[in-house]
Amino acid sequence: MSTTAPNYTDILNLSAAFIILVIGIIGLVSNFFIIYIFIKSAAERTSFNIICVSRAVVNIIIIAWAFLGTFLPITLIGVSPFSPIYETLVIGIANSLYSGFQVTGMYIAINRFCAMYFTMYYSRFFGFKTTLFITSLLFLYRLVRITMQFFRYIPRECWLTYTSIDLTWFPNMDPKCEEDHDYQIDATAIFLVAMGLLNAATFSKIYFFYKSTDLDVKERRRKQKKNQALFIQTMIQDAVILIDMVFTYKLSLLSNKRTWSFFCGTVIWQCVHSFDGVIMVLFNERLTFIKKTLFTPSSDSPSVVLPGKTNSVTPSMYPSRVE
Repeated sequence: MSTTAPNYTDILNLSAAFIILVIGIIGLVSNFFIIYIFIKSAAERTSFNIICVSRAVVNIIIIAWAFLGTFLPITLIGVSPFSPIYETLVIGIANSLYSGFQVTGMYIAINRFCAMYFTMYYSRFFGFKTTLFITSLLFLYRLVRITMQFFRYIPRECWLTYTSIDLTWFPNMDPKCEEDHDYQIDATAIFLVAMGLLNAATFSKIYFFYKSTDLDVKERRRKQKKNQALFIQTMIQDAVILIDMVFTYKLSLLSNKRTWSFFCGTVIWQCVHSFDGVIMVLFNERLTFIKKTLFTPSSDSPSVVLPGKTNSVTPSMYPSRVE
């Protein structure tokens, strides 16, 4: 906790606090909406949607606890009212959950890929309970790992703190606290490339399946358009993570100005979690859910168009993508 007197007159800090607040509200509303749909409709409780909801929950935790609950007050008053240990816990857990968040993107890509190319085994490996177990295990692993790191670094006073001067968070740069972050960059890059390849393969399978079916031209174009939109949606999400990685590890080094460090280290990261919720809402075909209560029942069968099936359903990691 800082003993410096609060400063409520810094224009940049006040502007930054306003930006954090606005982006945070947008993120909370959009992500809460996804969870609401999942809870309200039993038909929405599919394996795809449980991954989606887990992402929404993580988004809400990070936005509410890290950005609105910690970064915002520090930015607004100009000093930290929190202890270094508390800030370290918040930032460490938020970053660990974000790592799990990235892995769910890969899990979704594998889910869709298997639904298209290994249809016979889909229900065995991607049923609702299996998906719930794997997703829960994924985030539990992240929490256990960060807890072990806390026991290692906190006794050394290796803090993770958010500063109202730079308007972003920094790790303690003492040699005893240094870690090699290159492997983190490499791992994220590998995930992004793998997700892109899997999503492209899935989209190609869907596209060529439509080309070979007996659907009339109008119906085929309608379904192609929907799946093209889904592909764009997936690419946008992957691109957002890539942008965050580039700004965090590369572009942030271009300048030491406060506005730039705030944009690269805080705004971009917060936008990842807020825009993830916004994207889920924008690409959700059931935005009339509040007005209507009747939906087409969904199941744990692959939520994609499967070769040899007469009924078709568009793939989705989001609620209400069932036709």
